[in-house]
Amino acid sequence: MKQVADPQCDEAVTDAFERGQGAAVNEALKGWGTNGQAIPEGLPAKLRDFLETTRQLPSWVDPQALAAGHRFGMAHAQQISFAAVLYVTPERMRFPAAAAAIIGIEGPHDNKQGFAKALRAVGDILHKTPYGPQGAGFVTPARVRMAHSAVRYLLHTEGHWDTGKWGLPINQLDLLAEGSLFTSRLIDHLPKLGVHPSEEEAEHYYHECRVGASLMGVSEVGMPSTLAAARKRAVVGDALHARVTPQSAKYVRATIEYFSSLVGPKEMTVPPATAVVRYMIGDVDADAFGLARSSWDAVVPSAVHGFFTGTQAGGLPTPSATMTRVAVQMVQRAMNDGKEIDLTMPLHLYRHR
Repeated sequence: MKQVADPQCDEAVTDAFERGQGAAVNEALKGWGTNGQAIPEGLPAKLRDFLETTRQLPSWVDPQALAAGHRFGMAHAQQISFAAVLYVTPERMRFPAAAAAIIGIEGPHDNKQGFAKALRAVGDILHKTPYGPQGAGFVTPARVRMAHSAVRYLLHTEGHWDTGKWGLPINQLDLLAEGSLFTSRLIDHLPKLGVHPSEEEAEHYYHECRVGASLMGVSEVGMPSTLAAARKRAVVGDALHARVTPQSAKYVRATIEYFSSLVGPKEMTVPPATAVVRYMIGDVDADAFGLARSSWDAVVPSAVHGFFTGTQAGGLPTPSATMTRVAVQMVQRAMNDGKEIDLTMPLHLYRHR
């Protein structure tokens, strides 16, 4: 799995870059954001052929399970978005090869654009009909795959990527690890936010996530077909490949500082924000990332759980999926100087810009 990435997309993107068409492709795809829009004109033939293959659901999809999973996701959009940002985001840096690829493109500190793009994807998933004409359930994954392929190309041409050590950049093993975080791991962290899905609800939501993972380029061999199997594979993957490096620990701390600075002075906002991340990822991983302990650690667990339990019980107003999506888009714009983020391919590594 370390030696396999996304062959068709990689070939198409490499062809575009080697023809000097990377910037032209980004320009041609500007504004292409919903499933109902035609694939823009002016794209290289290989890239157009690739995009044509991305506009349908996998053959194994169970429509009823997909619909039930989406209903669950929409009902708990606030908690799922919270977990995606404050659990998945730091935890993905526990996988050294994936962390090295992320840092190679964004740099060890300047992670604004990466987060803005991730939030764009989260917001698109919260659409009421993600695979309908007005949704982006096909377009966004295709554009993310193109960005991943561009990262692979740039790490090989501008960086010093050690294929023997890491395998291909953002390979199938890396994608599976991240897929586990967004699926089985995230589902199992929802009780911290007051959500206790039944086995059937969890399985249906996993099915929806598995569909999304497939559209993102995760191989069907790599992504287990059931939640129970996914949990087992995640444990094995952690045991074999999870390891915090000094570089990834620095990145996580810098990310927390950046998010905190959006709210207020760092000396006031970093300790509670750090405590929230510690609550979500647990003490073992928080200590590995070098996250400072504080008196907030004793307060945050009951406060966070109580807030979300209160919204579920009707004690506080529960934001709808639409409101959560709008909030996600507002934060995403704030990280992109007030502009809507476009899922473009990076054209250079951060140190070559």
